[in-house]
Amino acid sequence: MLSRPQFTKTDFLVCAQAILFAILFAVWALPHTIFIRNFCLELGAVIGLYQIYTYRNFLTNKNAIPIYLIVALFVWATIHLLFLSNDFALQLVEYQSIWKRSLIGAIFALGFGLGIPNTSPKARQCAWAIFYLGLVLPTLIYILKFGLLYYEKQSGIHVGSYWHIYIAKTAYMGFCIPALAVALGQIYSQINQKKWFTWANLIYLGTIPAVLFVFYAENIKNGVVYAFLFILIFIGLITLKFFKKAPVHISILLVIIVLGSGVFIQHHIEQNHSWQTLFADAKVALQTEHYDAWRVCGSVHPKNELGEAVSDTNYSRIAWGVNAVKLIPQFPLGYGLVERSFGHIGKQVWPDSCLSQSHSGWLDLTLGIGLPGMLLLLGSLFMSLKNLLGLRLAQGDNLHRWQAMSACSLVCFGLIWCTTEISQKVFFDELVFFIVLAGGLFVTMKQGVSPQNLTGLEGK
Repeated sequence: MLSRPQFTKTDFLVCAQAILFAILFAVWALPHTIFIRNFCLELGAVIGLYQIYTYRNFLTNKNAIPIYLIVALFVWATIHLLFLSNDFALQLVEYQSIWKRSLIGAIFALGFGLGIPNTSPKARQCAWAIFYLGLVLPTLIYILKFGLLYYEKQSGIHVGSYWHIYIAKTAYMGFCIPALAVALGQIYSQINQKKWFTWANLIYLGTIPAVLFVFYAENIKNGVVYAFLFILIFIGLITLKFFKKAPVHISILLVIIVLGSGVFIQHHIEQNHSWQTLFADAKVALQTEHYDAWRVCGSVHPKNELGEAVSDTNYSRIAWGVNAVKLIPQFPLGYGLVERSFGHIGKQVWPDSCLSQSHSGWLDLTLGIGLPGMLLLLGSLFMSLKNLLGLRLAQGDNLHRWQAMSACSLVCFGLIWCTTEISQKVFFDELVFFIVLAGGLFVTMKQGVSPQNLTGLEGK
């Protein structure tokens, strides 16, 4: 976009939304923060409505299809509530909470995405710094909490009851690992632009051990797996790009990342015996008809071929996932709930069961919103990802960081929802927000990089 001598109205609004996002993302999963969350979402959506109206011309072509798929998802949720509900009262509660917040967040995200490419380079840089800070704030808050509790233990001085409130590991998966994925994506993007030793790269590099520390301290197996996977993807992309001749800078960077992550992974595996029995436990878990401990509360777990009782985390995760897949053809339109549809359906099929979630966000959501809803949601996600990966921006355009962030976020959510019980509350809000943000960014960047569109943006 064109450079301007001073901040315009759009510049101020986008920076304001970046601040609201940073605050929102920092507290999204924290307890007793409903007022702050709602305030940020609603104010961001008010600004978003103005931006959607201002840049409405960007939404009138096929590039906006992923956005309209999300619109159709909300329509489907309404149809399901009115005509297909299995528990109208519970669905209505979700419709007035989860779906309402997701809609408000989608308006916020769409306006934000449309506005970013239409700001001055200086404003985009400012907004990016604030936005990235927001991404890493959940990780920094955890490290602060860890430090305060350690200090309390050592000194005996009470640091406050709030820091003792339990936060589920799922929250750290949903709000810490995106920062790791985005950091790796930014390093890759910077390397592509031949930017090696920069303050930005140092910050991105520092994000990696910070997030890994959270997963190590909380012993989050899922987090370790996906962190390792993202690092492998990063190394693979770098290797492919510089296969014939790797600069010294690249070699040093890869050695640091490989050694650092290798030591971390080794310690984590030694810390968790369940990794060593994973395949033996899986063989038992796949025999869902022979063993029913996976669905009956208080049952004694069977033994694996090693003569040990199966690890609950391995056994239940695999057995529940297998049975969730089997239930999808029986309930193709879904039970209707974003949260715990697997448990409600389980009660119908196995009255003595005590199921809740299948340990897979995608499976839980499929049993909730049905195959039509999942086609709309995943269609929007994958189409947005394909569009972003295929977009070619001019060299030196500082929209690269937004493009990389959005693509990495979608890859991150697409993967972590596979084996994390994340189909609930704020995690669904977060997913919809980032999908719509990607759609808004793409439609504007796609048209904005064309010379014929620069004239139309000049006067805004």
